[in-house]
Amino acid sequence: MAHDFLRDHGRRFPTFLLVGGFGLVTTFVGTVLLYHHVHLYLWLASGISIQLAILVTYPLNSLITWRDRRGGRRRRRCLAFEGVSLVGLLINQAVLLTCVAHFHMYYLVALVFGSAVAAVWNNLANHNLTSAHSSLAT
Repeated sequence: MAHDFLRDHGRRFPTFLLVGGFGLVTTFVGTVLLYHHVHLYLWLASGISIQLAILVTYPLNSLITWRDRRGGRRRRRCLAFEGVSLVGLLINQAVLLTCVAHFHMYYLVALVFGSAVAAVWNNLANHNLTSAHSSLAT
């Protein structure tokens, strides 16, 4: 059972990271625009940008990463993905703001660290909750 989980998860993780790359670009571009040009607070600019990235990555992950696990209702999967991703957003924000405020790290570097920590959470939680086999997703 553990071997099957590792094999299945290991096969999906690179695809999840590829899709996450689109989300990271969305987060970076959005944060830079909202923080530097619109002059929003960093936490607000990155929060809005991360939410936008969630909206970009859900359909891509649904179509590519977990294409064989689309059992259950689409609305329920989408809401589960959003819930998991909002926890990831909070993780990302905590790492970002801690690194900037306490370690004086440049905010885009801190955003990479926050995104990396959140990506681990998002992948594990989405693998087990959002895209679980159709008997669990209904």
